[in-house]
Amino acid sequence: EAAIQSLADNIKAKGQLHPIHVRWSDETNHWVIISGERRWRAARHANLTTVDCFFHEQPLSTAQVLELQLIENLLREDLRPIEEAKAFQSLMELNQWNGKQLAEALRIPASKVSRSLALLDLPAKFQHQVDAGQIAARTAYELSRLVNDDDRQELATQSADGKLTNAQAAVAVRQKQTKRAAKAQAV
Repeated sequence: EAAIQSLADNIKAKGQLHPIHVRWSDETNHWVIISGERRWRAARHANLTTVDCFFHEQPLSTAQVLELQLIENLLREDLRPIEEAKAFQSLMELNQWNGKQLAEALRIPASKVSRSLALLDLPAKFQHQVDAGQIAARTAYELSRLVNDDDRQELATQSADGKLTNAQAAVAVRQKQTKRAAKAQAV
């Protein structure tokens, strides 16, 4: 509610900077919000009688609606790293894209996609620590490169305790066996 109030105050002060996206629903006989629900709620909270809309007049498939929603959510600045990684994964599965195609579609570096997706390879307990802000996403990416769970746990604990910076984590990981080094040895 505080975030909606803050957005409402911003809309009162500066106006609605981005339109919401809507589509027609024959089932409900109304326009339905595809993306921009928070902006719509904030505009109502700010007592606005109208909201700027982009109308999708052509029928949209469920996949197209989901894609629009995912892209909008990915562009939010307050998206947590694991949420972002799961959204990347969903969008890739939805469109049968690889990481490079996703990066091109979102106009972001491919390395951002691969680093983000690497977080999903971490055990759930580490993902929770990343979401809680106990371990930085960059450090968690470095941890994802490790083969040994004991090494991962040791560095995660040091990071959560504030005893290990991102740069120090990268150096520590290079000194231990990584997945890439293990693959090279197996060949």
